[in-house]
Amino acid sequence: MTTLTTPQRDFGLTGEQTDGDIRALSFSTPNLPVRVFQNGGHVEIGSRAIVVNPGVTPVPFYPSGLRDHIAPLGAAFLREVSLRSDTTLVTLALDRLSAPADLCAAPGWRRLDTLPGMASVPGAAGLPLFRSPRDRVTTIQATPDRLAPTLPPGPPQCWGVFMNLWFAPAGTACLIHNSHPFLEYHVQISGDGAMQKFRRNDLSTLYENQYLAPGAAHGIYAVQPAGDGSFLYPWHQYVARTDCLWLAVELVPEGPAPKPHTSDTHTGQCCHH
Repeated sequence: MTTLTTPQRDFGLTGEQTDGDIRALSFSTPNLPVRVFQNGGHVEIGSRAIVVNPGVTPVPFYPSGLRDHIAPLGAAFLREVSLRSDTTLVTLALDRLSAPADLCAAPGWRRLDTLPGMASVPGAAGLPLFRSPRDRVTTIQATPDRLAPTLPPGPPQCWGVFMNLWFAPAGTACLIHNSHPFLEYHVQISGDGAMQKFRRNDLSTLYENQYLAPGAAHGIYAVQPAGDGSFLYPWHQYVARTDCLWLAVELVPEGPAPKPHTSDTHTGQCCHH
């Protein structure tokens, strides 16, 4: 059994990795350092951090000699643990995050109605919903039904994994919608939010309210292929109960996976990252 003692030094805002590769994502700031650890390695988390596992296999971590794990396409709010991943991890260090709204002034952040194609969307004008820059994190390999059980089974595909942050002040309802050109899930970073589902594009048809506290991730919803390469979701929206910061994880289909002799059998990831 692996024994882990309490770290004698503070791994602080970035964590430490003994092997593999590490880089900051494009929306990382001094107040919210966001790092991606790639190509396997040992990662120590000292201070409070949300750790996201964008892969399709569990990532083990070891608190006080015990073995726990972060679920596939999941996240956890951790401190003073050791992790070992054969693929990719993303960490968001929270020690300096005192005013999430201030992140909206960082380079590349935009209000929803200034994003391409959004100015004419009903309800978008003036909505205080802000998005960070978007960053490609990794590529995973999986059959569609492994990511969303409602999708038809098929051969393994490559999926580009993209991430960005969203911020909305307390009381913001972030518009009901039901279509995306990707599979998505969200990880709560700060504040108390909720994902809501509706039978129709009508607030009175609410049938599920899924509350999200920091570190919580909801699974990919019961989607169906739309026939044009996009995906149909239940009607849904995010609601900020307090000032909220959350991470969007987007899985973009990118074609068939490489043949077995060209794939990376150690990580299960596609070779053309």
